[in-house]
Amino acid sequence: MKKCVLVLLTFVPFIVGHIVNLSISIPVIGSIVFYVLPLLTTAFWFYLGRQYARSTWKTIPALLIGNATGIISLLIFLWQYLLETDETVNLTLIGIAQMYSNAAPTFLLARLAVLFETQPNYIGKTSMTALNVISFAYMIAVFLIGFIWEKKTKNNTN
Repeated sequence: MKKCVLVLLTFVPFIVGHIVNLSISIPVIGSIVFYVLPLLTTAFWFYLGRQYARSTWKTIPALLIGNATGIISLLIFLWQYLLETDETVNLTLIGIAQMYSNAAPTFLLARLAVLFETQPNYIGKTSMTALNVISFAYMIAVFLIGFIWEKKTKNNTN
């Protein structure tokens, strides 16, 4: 696969996250999209990790380029959510940054994020930050598993 196509495919989580956000308010369909699309994105992210392993990039640059959109998204989220005040936060930036984590199965990962909160059954700034970091780590892990899977498969056939 061409390198420019691989780079463009790293934006798929943003598109999926946007679709999830738009569809969540639609009865029945929104629930289906909320549960199914992140699982499909996980399968796609595994596939994309395998494609990056097949590319001519060396390992570290391939992993960094493949996860660059997620890294930038997480940094923007943390900057806006933790370092800015309510008056200075850019809602457009933070909204776009959250699209990446919305492509991960947050319905599974949210249970982990709530554990970081000091009050039981409470979702606040700590759990929201934890959810974004956990979602980012999840996406990196899936990409890395696909990448390693392909490298091992490639080495076993040689």
